Amino acid sequence: MSIEFLRALAKCRAPLTLTDPQEINNLLVLRAAGLVVALTLRPEAGGREVARFLTLTPDGHSLLDLSRENPPRQFGEAGAPGKLFRNEASAPQEHAR
Repeated sequence: MSIEFLRALAKCRAPLTLTDPQEINNLLVLRAAGLVVALTLRPEAGGREVARFLTLTPDGHSLLDLSRENPPRQFGEAGAPGKLFRNEASAPQEHAR
């Protein structure tokens, strides 16, 4: 999930209709995380999938506020946290000691 996409949505006038498959996927991920309110419209046979962004949730606003208060550190800084969100499959594996 991309916080940049969440920021971009926050700047848009809602409702916003999305037709790009990647943007729809990003929107659905944000919706599943409880950060936005959005609808998906099922296409008729052969139609194009459409999604509609309605608003940020209180959690979405909180995350944006948090990201402004605590900007991400540059990679390599001492104590720099990992990504805010990442796919567990891509996370480095911990080795048992």
